[in-house]
Amino acid sequence: MINVSTDEYIMFSFKSHKHIKPSNVIVNIITNIISEGIAGRVINDFELILTNENLYIEALGYWTWGGLTETLYTEKFSREDIKSFEVTNEGSEELITLTTTNDKKTTYVRDNEKKDNLGLIMAELLSKPQEN
Repeated sequence: MINVSTDEYIMFSFKSHKHIKPSNVIVNIITNIISEGIAGRVINDFELILTNENLYIEALGYWTWGGLTETLYTEKFSREDIKSFEVTNEGSEELITLTTTNDKKTTYVRDNEKKDNLGLIMAELLSKPQEN
């Protein structure tokens, strides 16, 4: 898990993924064949972690041998830098669209078969004033 500073409180977290286009997978496979595996892989799993000050998004990968989870990189967004965090339900999935103040827009997908609406809960927490 991420290294959150001691003055931050982890309020909420959940795992999600992105829809990957088949063309991205094909390009990645070809690139890995040419580069003998140095190019890496398509990243599809993410953990969204909300603290009282920031939203962290960890890109998760898996070790080739044993399938252990590793954090490939972490993005950190100050709560003030989040323009919108919209959640819509489509069947058994929550579509979460994050837009930052510099208009970077990313969509994550969360399995919501249990109907626990964790994306909506995080959206509600983000809409409340920060606690320090």
